[in-house]
Amino acid sequence: MIKIFSHPRSGTHFLEAFVANNFYPNRDLSVKDLTWGHWSNRKTKELNPYGQLFGGHHFPKRSFRLKPKPLLYIYRDGRAVAYSIWKTPNFLNREMSGLSFSEFLRTPLDWKGSPGNKIGEGLTIFEHWSKHVEEWSRLKGNIVLISYEELLENPGKVYKKILLHCFPMQYYKKFNNTDIKIIEKPLGLLPNKGSKDSWKKVFNEDDLKYYQNFISK
Repeated sequence: MIKIFSHPRSGTHFLEAFVANNFYPNRDLSVKDLTWGHWSNRKTKELNPYGQLFGGHHFPKRSFRLKPKPLLYIYRDGRAVAYSIWKTPNFLNREMSGLSFSEFLRTPLDWKGSPGNKIGEGLTIFEHWSKHVEEWSRLKGNIVLISYEELLENPGKVYKKILLHCFPMQYYKKFNNTDIKIIEKPLGLLPNKGSKDSWKKVFNEDDLKYYQNFISK
């Protein structure tokens, strides 16, 4: 079975739904009693309909032990990731709830991999995101990198990429004769609205310049 990895708030549930509906339409992939959120403010969701597809949010040295299962890694614009984490109430320590967005961008996180994993003073959100994406992108082998923005705008291309990598024997038989199921409704734990540019309303000029430090290396 395909396993999906990502940085938190990168479209994980969106891709899970896409994969489930297009590649496992008649299979029960649900997981009950999913616990999520910051280690200081955990919540439980009664059911994740596609939870068996989830691989994790951790860094790849740990994740890649799951090979040779086909892996998908979904990544997203770091500005959208940062905004989504900041506006999701229980993804941050309660003591950080009063931070402005600009302050949040420059404040070290107290978690690693996912908000549920407590550590001491760590990386800022952009440092964490860029390190996560970079390490996953360097991996070779049984893995497909998928852009959240591309899944949103060109699901047919993403479908073809997954089919060719994960189901190569079916590729030529199936692709041209399959109606792709598009995921239109927001999904997940306090889901985003499926918009790739929602971050623009909270970034000021200094924030945008700060972000450039993490994508021009």
